[in-house]
Amino acid sequence: MSILNDPAAMGRLDPDGMIERIREFPDQVRDAWANVSGWTVDPSVVAGAHEILVLGMGGSAIGADLVAGAISSDTPLPITVHRGYGLPAWVDGDTLVIASSYSGGTEETLSGWRAAAERGARRLAVTTGGTLAAEAEAEGLPLLTFRYDSQPRAALGHSFTLMLGVMWKLGLIDDPTPRVKAAADLLDEAQQAWGIAEPVEANWPKQIAQWWNGALPVVFGAEHLAAMARRWTTQINENSKAWALWAEMPELNHNLVVGLERASTVRRDARVISLLSTSYHARNRARFDITHSLLDEANVAATTIEPRGEERIGEILWTNLLGDYASYYLAMLYAVDPTPVEPIRQLKEALAGL
Repeated sequence: MSILNDPAAMGRLDPDGMIERIREFPDQVRDAWANVSGWTVDPSVVAGAHEILVLGMGGSAIGADLVAGAISSDTPLPITVHRGYGLPAWVDGDTLVIASSYSGGTEETLSGWRAAAERGARRLAVTTGGTLAAEAEAEGLPLLTFRYDSQPRAALGHSFTLMLGVMWKLGLIDDPTPRVKAAADLLDEAQQAWGIAEPVEANWPKQIAQWWNGALPVVFGAEHLAAMARRWTTQINENSKAWALWAEMPELNHNLVVGLERASTVRRDARVISLLSTSYHARNRARFDITHSLLDEANVAATTIEPRGEERIGEILWTNLLGDYASYYLAMLYAVDPTPVEPIRQLKEALAGL
């Protein structure tokens, strides 16, 4: 019997309960929305600003990427996510810098946060606490805090929903409460079909995991789901302890497809999934069709997934839950505990010694 049909065996591989964090995703969304709905911030912090820069790494950064995609056609300000130390040269007093750090101690994020103070930029922080919260409080800066005990990557329901709420509270988008509630209800429905007790034969993410087992997962996305393609691959990296690749349409039509001329390794190892929204620009939809024809001609295994949800917020959250479950079940097939990230711990220890 496949381990994916044996909940007890999966439980033994998951002593820290990553599956519980995935199950809690709809509740994360609801709790985060209740939190930010009761939060107040003076909209003058963004008045006259020319752009927003979000500082973050890993799970704290991807939430901002997804929000930027979700509201790109609504907000009047560009939103850029900065992963790294310091700041881009263009940041000045007309930039709102939002530091997003689950722990409040992410060194790259703190580096940019302090550099923003030196530049005279407007600042706002989103965190569970730590140094970031302490510095924001000491300076009387806008601060949104939350509580959720998990690995940062497993708190996306908070990082995405809180960042969306920040944009609403700053007056940059209309109240999305009905869309958030509808998305959370959609997640509840998906949970019933994707849970650990549901057999492989009727469980979509388990079937995805089986298809990817022993292969190289590749995920394509466009527009608001481009960052979700990235999210799927990083979840495979951290949960499944495996490599995965992602690419964005239409950019991948200007480079990656040429690599099919030397497709022997890709043909053997790659398994491509394209995240295909009905709301994509018509030319992007056409590009996916043509690209999958090219993949088929090269004998590269590929399929598409059309997310459920009535609009971008719903599609993003539904697709995230599907990817989280798929990466978890892939970890089970590889017989690895999905929670620890030992190489990251080793890197941090080595850096601390420098």
